[in-house]
Amino acid sequence: MGNIIVNADDFGMTPGTNKAIFKGFDHGIITHTSIMSNADYFTEAVDGLKKRKNLNVGVHLNLTYGKALNNNRIYNDKKGLFNLGFMAILVKSLFNKDFIKEVKKEFELQIRHILDAGITITHIDSHRHIHLIPKIYNIVIDLSVKYNITRVRLVNENFIDSLSIAKSLDFIPNGGLVKFILLKTFSKINTQKIKPYNLRFFSILYTGMVRKDIFEKLRASKYDYEIMIHPGIIDADLEAKFYNESEKAYRLSKNRESELDAVLDENVK
Repeated sequence: MGNIIVNADDFGMTPGTNKAIFKGFDHGIITHTSIMSNADYFTEAVDGLKKRKNLNVGVHLNLTYGKALNNNRIYNDKKGLFNLGFMAILVKSLFNKDFIKEVKKEFELQIRHILDAGITITHIDSHRHIHLIPKIYNIVIDLSVKYNITRVRLVNENFIDSLSIAKSLDFIPNGGLVKFILLKTFSKINTQKIKPYNLRFFSILYTGMVRKDIFEKLRASKYDYEIMIHPGIIDADLEAKFYNESEKAYRLSKNRESELDAVLDENVK
C-alpha cells in the first residue's frame, strides 16, 4: 500500500468549503488543504487552523476569482476583481512582460499574507491550475525557493491508470480530457526545469467527482498519490458571497457533499 495525500482545494472561498475541510480533517482522511489568501472567508479559515496544527496548508495561488491583493488594471476590473480566464492568462504570459511582473507581485503578496497569519506553507498549487502555465510556473518556482516551499503541484496523472480506477467516461462531457491534455503537456515542459517528484496525481480527469470506491482503490495501490478534492456543505453556502455564477454553481453542486461523504466513509478510513 502506498501513501496518499488528500488535498482539499479552495480553502477560504466559502463558509461551506471551510466547514467541509475541517470536518474532513477531523473525522476523515483529508491530510492537506490549499488556502486562497485573497478569499472573503480567509480569516475564518485561519481561525479554524489554530485548533488543527497537523493539517498541512499550502497556498492556492489565484488569478481568476475574487479580489486581487495587487490592484492594477492588467488583470483587474475597475472594482479590483480578477477578470481573466485561463486562456487569457496564457496569452498574456507569452507576450506581455509587464503582466509577468505584476503576477509575481500578486503571488508574493498572496504568499506573504498567509505567512503573516502565522501559517507554515507546505506546498503550492493554484485555482484553475494557472500556476502550470510555463511562464507562470517559472515565477512560482522562484518564489518556492525564496520562501523554502518544497513541493509545487505537477499533474503527474496517468490516463490509463485513472480510467481503470474510476471506470467512468464522465470526463468527456465535463471537458476533463481537454484539460488533462493541456495540463499534462505543461507539466512535462515544467519538469525540464526542476526534478520531478515521485508522486502520482489523481482527479484532473475526474475533478469534483472522486467517489468512495475510487478512494478505496487509491489507498490499496502500491503507488503514492496526491488526490485533489473540492468538498463542501451546500446549506452553509446558500447565503455566501460569490463573484461569478460558474463558481457558485460549482460550490453548490451535490458533488461537493459527495466528495465530503467519501472522505468520511468508514470503509475508506
